[in-house]
Order: sequence, then structure tokens, then C-alpha cells
Amino acid sequence: MSGRAARAAAGAAAACLALAACDDVVRLEPVFELPTIDDAATPRDLDSLELAIAHAGSPTDLTFQSFRPGDRVELSPVSFADDLVVHLTGRIGDSVVAYGRTCAFAVSADAAPPSPHLWFSRNLTFASLALAPVPRTGGAATDLASGALVVGGGVAAVERFDPRTGQLATIGQLAPRTGAAVAPFGSLGAPRLAITGGVLDGAPAGLLELVEPVAGGPARIERLEDPRLARTGATATALTDGRVVVIGGRGPTDMPTGDLIELEATSAGTELRTVRVALAHPRAEHSATRLGDDVGAPVLIAGGVGPGAASNTVGIAELWHPLSGDLASPAKFSPSMIVPRRGHRAELMPDGSVLMIGGLDTMGQPIRMLERFVIDAGFVPAGELPLTSGVVEITTTRLPDGRILITGGRTTPGGDPVNTASIARLDVVDGTVDVVPTVDRLAVPRAGHHAVLLCDGTVWIGGGAADPPGAERYNPPPLGRR
Repeated sequence: MSGRAARAAAGAAAACLALAACDDVVRLEPVFELPTIDDAATPRDLDSLELAIAHAGSPTDLTFQSFRPGDRVELSPVSFADDLVVHLTGRIGDSVVAYGRTCAFAVSADAAPPSPHLWFSRNLTFASLALAPVPRTGGAATDLASGALVVGGGVAAVERFDPRTGQLATIGQLAPRTGAAVAPFGSLGAPRLAITGGVLDGAPAGLLELVEPVAGGPARIERLEDPRLARTGATATALTDGRVVVIGGRGPTDMPTGDLIELEATSAGTELRTVRVALAHPRAEHSATRLGDDVGAPVLIAGGVGPGAASNTVGIAELWHPLSGDLASPAKFSPSMIVPRRGHRAELMPDGSVLMIGGLDTMGQPIRMLERFVIDAGFVPAGELPLTSGVVEITTTRLPDGRILITGGRTTPGGDPVNTASIARLDVVDGTVDVVPTVDRLAVPRAGHHAVLLCDGTVWIGGGAADPPGAERYNPPPLGRR
């Protein structure tokens, strides 16, 4: 059996992987990608490497071998499957200092074997990539069909980074708007990305665009105009049944609305309908977080600015139930935020609580205090952001181990972007959140950028920087990346 060489500063190793069923044998040649323009992220001086094949999500290896850099390694055959992953671990002594895994892939006897890509770099590093994405600020990135789909930021180009091939491509053109709300959409057929509202030509855009990536070609794009979607500062939240709910935002009169609009894919096409209930507290620049993956999981609507001046920050949260279409009765559900905020980020934590991060208070001042929403206790204090952390125009990304990566942003509105990053971890014993700055920093300061967790457990980060406008890839620890 022959294989493709993986070359690192520590040496080269030829990896020969075989998969078999009965008498059929397929040779699998994974591509091991390494940082090419970032020496700090390149694994060096490794004592040993470990190569394994496993089912995605399984803690047990189907086949495994440890070897020294420069050795040739051959793994014993494993059965064909549609959910395989390849793991590569680098050690210095007993410490794991580098890691990578492929996205899940399928291998069968009647199809050509894939060449799955594996990004291998030092753990906990931001590696600059030899790629040149379109510069954009205020855009969004979403994991869709095992790739990062990047849209918005006043840019027409739709870009897609595919970690299975390591390639970045422009796959379509959209209306060049800013501040649109985006969410994965549809349970019928291939997954699509819904882009709604935002600002186009200086006014709220009453426009829905649906992007469906197509393997090896341009995306399919569907456009629908609807004045109900002409709003800025709204949220779009994907529901467990494939629908998307668009909540709140400012309409053409610049007044926050309490309307909820459902998007649903039907056999007759895409249907838009106004939900029969409206928020008790109209708002914009809020957060809307689905509380889990169970069927009918409710959506928590928190913070934002209400009608009137920007100082009219909404403190009372609301809860929408997708199955019934009702909002929780204010008599039974009306928790108040400790510090009412707008322009913040909200992330679902491993215990089902929601962490509120950053944003501005009623006086327009940055909020470093973190608070956590717990279904049976309301909002509780949960620590603080470090002084070096951005507070507005940040990104927050939930990592495979349940921690939250916080990158870039500004410490004050209109201040300079920062290149710092922090990790927020929930202490399940006392409910506090520890926030620790990362040792490594972004290559460039970024604000209004985008970040998305990829199918291999790494994080793609781009936009929000003028010089250079390139992308970075963060390599979290192996924990949770099986």
C-alpha cells in the first residue's frame, strides 16, 4: 500500500490507511495540511505521533498506531462506513501539543476513495492562512453542509471555505447589505442559508435570500421580496424542525417592532407568515437563543433597545414556544437581566443555561459583567470579561468541549479593534464562569468580524480587519473533538 506524505518541521511520515469489507480493499490517502505562513503554529520537535481511525463521535479507535516522526506507518484495515474520521496527535513527552482530525467522511467499495483533509497544527494557536478572502466588516459566517458560508458586510460575494478540501471559493452573488440576520434554513432537501433584512442602499431591506451550496459549482440562490422583513437589528433563529423565526428589529420608521416572522420550506416553496403573537416588549439589537436541540425547544429573547432613545434598554426577557406559537405568559415568565444590555452575544452553555456576553448598557457604556440565564433561577451573575477583552463587535464561538471562544472586538464603542482572545468556561459546581485570556492572539486586530466552528473542530475567523484582510484558523484542544 502506498500513501501521501505528511511533512512537518519535525519530519515526514507516510500514512497508509486501508478500509476493507470482505475481499475488497480501498486505499485511503488523507491529506495532512500544515500552517504554511505561520511558523508559531507549526508543530516542531515532536517526540511521537499517533494516527487513528474512528467513527465520528466515538471515543474508541477502530485502529491506532504510535510512531516517531519520519517513520512509515500502516494501519490495519477497518470496515467501510459513512462516518469515519482520521485523527493525528503530536506529543512532546507525555503532553499533547498538536492535534488534528478530518471531518466525517464515507468510504464504500463502489465509490472512489476520498482524500480527507486534516489540519494539523499546535494546539491553542491562531494560524494565519495563505488565503485571501474578500475584505468585509459586519458580515456573518455559518457552518452549512460541512463548510463555512460567509455572507454580508456590504459585500456581494458569497464565499465558502471547505475544510474537507482546504479551499476557499466564491460561489455566488447577493445583495450587498450590512447587518442582515442569518440562520440555517429548511428541512426539505439540501440545507440552505437564509439572509433576511439588514441595510441596503441606506434603507432596511425587505428581502429574503436563500443560498444553497452545490458541490463543485455555483450556489443556487432564491430571492423573495417581502416588506415585513424590512428591518435592522433583528435576529434569525433556526428551529429544530427546519423553520427560521425572525424576531424584532427596527422597521423603516426606525422604531423597534415586536413582530415575529416564520420562514418555512414547503413543497410549494418558501412560505413567510407573521406569528399571531407579538413581543410584549418590542426590541432591536437583542439576542434570541434556542434552548437546546429537543423538538420544540423554546427561544429565549433577551436584552435589546426598545422604542424611544437608545437608552431605553429592555431588561425583561421573553420566551417563545415554536410548537404552540405562543409566548410564555408574563405572569409566569418575566425575568429581568441584572444589567439590561444591547448589542451583546448570547451562547448556550453545556448545562442548558445561556451566557450573556458584552454589549452596552442604558448609558451606552460597555458591560464587562457576565450574566447567565437559568430556567429556574432567571439571570444570575457569572463573572467578568478581562480588561483586555473586546466588549462590542466581538465574536463568540462554542467549542467542541463546551467552552466559549471570545475573539477581537472593541473595548469601547468606536475604539480601536483588539487582537485579544479569551476562553469562557462554566464551573458546574458553583455556576460561575471563568474567563481566561488565551496565550496566543489574533494575527491582526479585528472588530465586526466573523467566526464559525468547522466540522473538524477548528474555528474559521475572517473579516473585520483592514491590513491584512486574510483569515485565521484556531485549533482548540482535542477534548470534545472525537
